[in-house]
Amino acid sequence: MVLDIRANAAAIPGTGDESVVFTHTFDVAKNVAELVTSKQRWSEKSIIAGDKITWNEFVYIAEQARGTKFNVTYDTIDTLKQGKVTELPSHPQVYPFFPKEALQGMLSSFGLAFAYGEFDLKVDSGNSLNERFPNIEPRTVQELVQEAWGN
Repeated sequence: MVLDIRANAAAIPGTGDESVVFTHTFDVAKNVAELVTSKQRWSEKSIIAGDKITWNEFVYIAEQARGTKFNVTYDTIDTLKQGKVTELPSHPQVYPFFPKEALQGMLSSFGLAFAYGEFDLKVDSGNSLNERFPNIEPRTVQELVQEAWGN
């Protein structure tokens, strides 16, 4: 949505300084498996938080893994409200399946949510599967990016 690591490019919503929680699907699966096999009472709401970083930090991690500076642009709140985002090099290959206007609209909606801090999940005692299952250590963005893109 925001990074095109293959093309060394990023289109960051807002300032890029808002915290975002990133959780790998394998970590979600491990926590869900632990929860459904547990005899513990389930909470009405559960949160799994992998790694909490900003988009600017994510770009830095990707730059370090790739060994090159990224072409970074910032989409303002006003741009996002207009349903637009900076087109990344990977976007055109998606257009035959997801037309440009629709993709721009979806990405701008997510961009506004990122910029407004809606992906900065608040992990409270009682609703955190991280606390309930401390034996499951979530992978960090740095670990995952290094594994996938490190030299």
